[in-house]
Amino acid sequence: MRTDLEIGFISLQWTKVNKMQEHLIIDGNNALHAIPELKREMRRDRNQARDSLLRLLEPLQSFEGCMMTVVFDGRGGPQSVSKHRGIEEFTIVFSSSAQGADGVIERMLMAAKQPERIVVITNDGLIRNCAYAHQATAMRVEEAFKRLDHSIETSLSIREKTERTRNAGKTFENRIPFSK
Repeated sequence: MRTDLEIGFISLQWTKVNKMQEHLIIDGNNALHAIPELKREMRRDRNQARDSLLRLLEPLQSFEGCMMTVVFDGRGGPQSVSKHRGIEEFTIVFSSSAQGADGVIERMLMAAKQPERIVVITNDGLIRNCAYAHQATAMRVEEAFKRLDHSIETSLSIREKTERTRNAGKTFENRIPFSK
């Protein structure tokens, strides 16, 4: 199991195009409360609501190729860190019951070697101010989901253009002139 400082964190890796990855850190419980459908689901089943949030975030991570860390308040035990569905760039952190998600996010920001690559997604004003104080960026949950929608639309548009291009060359026209 990794310690808080080891989480501090998954040093930003170089992408294939030799460009630094953006690292999105999501305040999980804050996001659950900010999205009405998940807030309703959380009243029935908190674990299911967490899973729904993670599934909602998958396209953002995969389309944009960013690193993503979702931090939830702990389950009453020690801090735990895992990979979402084995995706190396998608980490889930459950804080220790003593520290809380806000504390984990703050420690990650303090330990970051390149905080300018971090975007903290939360509606919590204190955490947003903490991000700014450490030269990171902050984004409201609603803005992040607009970004997600844009990523999905862009991906679908690219896929449609690729399909049209691929299918354009498959039509056959008879260009051999026949005498009448």
